[in-house]
Amino acid sequence: MRRRDGLLVGLLVLGGCLLRTPDPPRFFRPGSAVPAADQADPPAAGGIAVRLRGVRSKPFLRERIVWRASEVEYGLYEQRRWIDLPAHYVEQALGRRLRETPGLRLTNDPQAVALRVDVLAFDDVLAPTHEANVTLAVTLEDRAHGRLLTRTLDARAGIENDAPASMATAMGQALDDAVAQVADAVRLSLQAHRASFPQ
Repeated sequence: MRRRDGLLVGLLVLGGCLLRTPDPPRFFRPGSAVPAADQADPPAAGGIAVRLRGVRSKPFLRERIVWRASEVEYGLYEQRRWIDLPAHYVEQALGRRLRETPGLRLTNDPQAVALRVDVLAFDDVLAPTHEANVTLAVTLEDRAHGRLLTRTLDARAGIENDAPASMATAMGQALDDAVAQVADAVRLSLQAHRASFPQ
């Protein structure tokens, strides 16, 4: 009788573990300090025309938030998700930053200098220090003059605690830093080739 009761208790515990409903996903967005599109300044007149091509990302950089414990160990949080794709966050923040950059003019003109950006990292880095990491590969090309710039830019921001909201805030800071680096690199590259591009 005792054995049967023990087996029954064991089956109930196992059933509870197997049939337990998982915690619902929690959604986050990077806490970017860049103003929202409706608050951004209107595009500056003049400047060298730059066309931002669609930002791409590594296949695993989707809605589920990526954690990284080392240069070779990655994972995805089960319940932590971005509201939008990391590539979309980068594209929106970079578009706003380019519009604010003196000497540049964001355009859709296919003859303009093309800026291509790939998101290589949008990670919650756990070790050796807890920080948000955004890494962008940037290529600037002109039809007449070829490749003007090829760089990989990296931005990091410390995460103050283990709360997911702190990670999202730090990711926004790293995102702002990364797109500022891209805009500065594009501006400096085009200034170096200024004689080649009409205003």
